[in-house]
Amino acid sequence: MASVSSDEDTPSPSDQSEQDLVPRHQCLRKRRLGMSLISYFVTFAVVVFCWYQGMVPGRVVGQFALFSIVLNGAFWVLIQSDFNLRFKDPSMTGAQMVLSLLPALWVMFHLDAGQARAAFLMIAMVPLLYGILALSLRQFLAVSLWFIALYGLLYLAIWTFKPHLLTGARDMVQTLAFVLVMAEMAIIGGFISGLRGKLRDRNRDLKAAMARIQELVNVDDLTGVYNRRRLFEVISEESSRYSRTPGSFSLCLLDIDHFKEVNDSYGHQAGDTILKTVAQCVANDLRAIDCFGRYGGEEFLIVLPQTPLNGASVKAERVRKAIEELRFPQITDALRISVSIGVAEYVCGENTDETLARADQALYRAKDSGRNQVITSAAPGPSAAVAAD
Repeated sequence: MASVSSDEDTPSPSDQSEQDLVPRHQCLRKRRLGMSLISYFVTFAVVVFCWYQGMVPGRVVGQFALFSIVLNGAFWVLIQSDFNLRFKDPSMTGAQMVLSLLPALWVMFHLDAGQARAAFLMIAMVPLLYGILALSLRQFLAVSLWFIALYGLLYLAIWTFKPHLLTGARDMVQTLAFVLVMAEMAIIGGFISGLRGKLRDRNRDLKAAMARIQELVNVDDLTGVYNRRRLFEVISEESSRYSRTPGSFSLCLLDIDHFKEVNDSYGHQAGDTILKTVAQCVANDLRAIDCFGRYGGEEFLIVLPQTPLNGASVKAERVRKAIEELRFPQITDALRISVSIGVAEYVCGENTDETLARADQALYRAKDSGRNQVITSAAPGPSAAVAAD
């Protein structure tokens, strides 16, 4: 019969919006509908066998096939037109389960042998197994009530048009067994669904915890920007990208001037405030593709993808000026700080450690030349360095 399950079973990538996932979910629902049609074919084979044994007339076989095609076709149209998205359950799980019982009941109405009806009833209850994977306890109870109500209508029709087929005790036992089985499946299905709900919640909490752990691994506790570990990962990624698609990326290594004196004069708490303020100042002025983090102590590193040396020099100078304009009223109005920055562009065939070393050398030249300035390191060759304007 119907093969259905909830969309909650579908993994949803965290980096995709709900709108992006709609086509994927709709495609999945169509595939499930295809599985449902296969399940109908299996039941259809049983109906054909019943006809072959002379238990049902040939027209019932055709009616079952037509009914099955119409039902599945209607659900396919609803999904294809996206009309199902208007429903609370876009997968129409409960509706597919309940309606799948109708063609089975029609066949059971034409089965004169009570044992045959009981056997076919087992097939008709298969959709409930799929419901265990999709429905809550309340939904499962509602579907079960529909099954019982439709089964009751079947017996009403038999009592009206074929009363001679009813045999009192046997039919009462069969009906009682059906109701009890439906009740038990509803309770068990609801319990399993509840466990799955708790599992989903725990998986969601676990993903959030893993994301938080990943953040803690990559982020410096004090400043809130990336740490040295993450910086090296990004540099490695940029180097790999450069080997695949030649381009350019540059590194800017900056150091807060006279930071030790500031710490000695105003205390380590003031030093922490300065580090956090500088980090926030730089981070706010970067592109989305740029990477900025604490390299160590009072040193910070900026990774500028798709940026040649001259562009990195301009960016570093803008950073230097922005930091020079910072004020620290919470410490003292007279406090001013500056940074020295060394800039180097990665070149083909160079090790990234060598690029970092050149940026570090340029930084020390900036400090030796009076601090509060930007010095760029030229590519390895005759010229060692060029001072920024």
